[in-house]
Amino acid sequence: MRTRISLEMNKTIAFHTFGCKVNQYETEELRTQLRLGGFSVVPMESPADVYMINSCTVTADADSSCRQLVRKVLREQPVSRVVVTGCYAERASDELRAISPRVEVFGNHEKPMIAISLGVPTACVEAAANSGVTALADRTRAYIKIQDGCDAHCTYCIIPSVRPNLICRPPELILKEAWNLLNRGFRELVLTGVRLGRYEWREPHPPSGHPLPSGEGRGEASFWDFARLVRALLDLPGDFRVRLSSIEVTEIPDSIVELAAMHPKLCAFFHIPLQSGDDEMLKRMGRWYTADDYRARIRQIKAAVPEVALSADVIVGFAGEGEEQFQNTIRLLEDEGFSRVHAFRYSIRPGTSAERLSGHVDGRVKSERTRRMVQVDRELRRRYAQRFLGRPVNVLQESDGSGYTERYVRVRSRSPLPEGAFQTLHPTSLTPEGLLLA
Repeated sequence: MRTRISLEMNKTIAFHTFGCKVNQYETEELRTQLRLGGFSVVPMESPADVYMINSCTVTADADSSCRQLVRKVLREQPVSRVVVTGCYAERASDELRAISPRVEVFGNHEKPMIAISLGVPTACVEAAANSGVTALADRTRAYIKIQDGCDAHCTYCIIPSVRPNLICRPPELILKEAWNLLNRGFRELVLTGVRLGRYEWREPHPPSGHPLPSGEGRGEASFWDFARLVRALLDLPGDFRVRLSSIEVTEIPDSIVELAAMHPKLCAFFHIPLQSGDDEMLKRMGRWYTADDYRARIRQIKAAVPEVALSADVIVGFAGEGEEQFQNTIRLLEDEGFSRVHAFRYSIRPGTSAERLSGHVDGRVKSERTRRMVQVDRELRRRYAQRFLGRPVNVLQESDGSGYTERYVRVRSRSPLPEGAFQTLHPTSLTPEGLLLA
């Protein structure tokens, strides 16, 4: 699959990332390696020697967006190198190569080879691997990938074909990376993975060199599950918080729920994919739980964690979805008091089993339902944020004069502190979009 790049060193590089937080993290890994190797990172709109595009293939629209950007760069930068990596490059490298001989393609499993192929010394790549991600565009929030791969085979999803292996990073490296990021001033660590709750690590030897109490992780060979890793991160010194990215409803251990209820550093926020609130749709999607299963676990979390923020992904207009099924999804979200919802308009992903299902929904209907779900999201955000009017909230300040609470409610301050600072605010009003004003 790999197209070899010459060893001539290029000095400027621009990045563009499509897709999920895992992709975003992997772009940062590449950025770190290339900076250590002598590259200067420039904006995508600037002239550069190399343009690197980290692709997504979760939908046909994602593929199309990637191809459009590749053609634009080829047209506007006739002498620059154009490198495409990521899930689309893994799934359909020939489609990308067919655009132009100038397109150089690396699949997901070849990402570690990109920097070396661009002339970065192996020692720099190894140093980057040992130190973890350091070249982050965001100055308040840092993503840490702890796990990769999925074996669920939902009928609509291509990801198990392009990231098939369940791989977990060693806890020692995760803790070291977290420690370095905290020392550089980051105040929120977001743990990410394709199947976050599937994190497991068995090590023949105890970790060494991370800033934990002397007894932690030492002695006999040990097993790390997701909860143990989160506890170790929370035990790091400093004023910071840890947030979990998307985690499946059946993969949230009670120990994590208990931590969210008790530990001030773990955000009381769970983003739990739903996809549909209708059993027929869940079965057609190849999901492994029922709507009642999902409701039951959500209610357990709500009972354990006061005012927990709940977010969900839903697929709108999946094959066979009628108005009744769509309303079942809305009803579940509203009944359980979700704080937000991410709506995805279903598009056929060639190569998935859902492509062969009957009852595909008309595009105009999908668009209309998506608009309605966006309105549901706006109302859910407003209702949840309204709870915090007149109450003190702890906000991590970002660059635009606003920030987020640990429950991921956005607050705009009339007197913002410097970016990356925590401040206690007392919201006095609320916008229709759920933005608190203080």
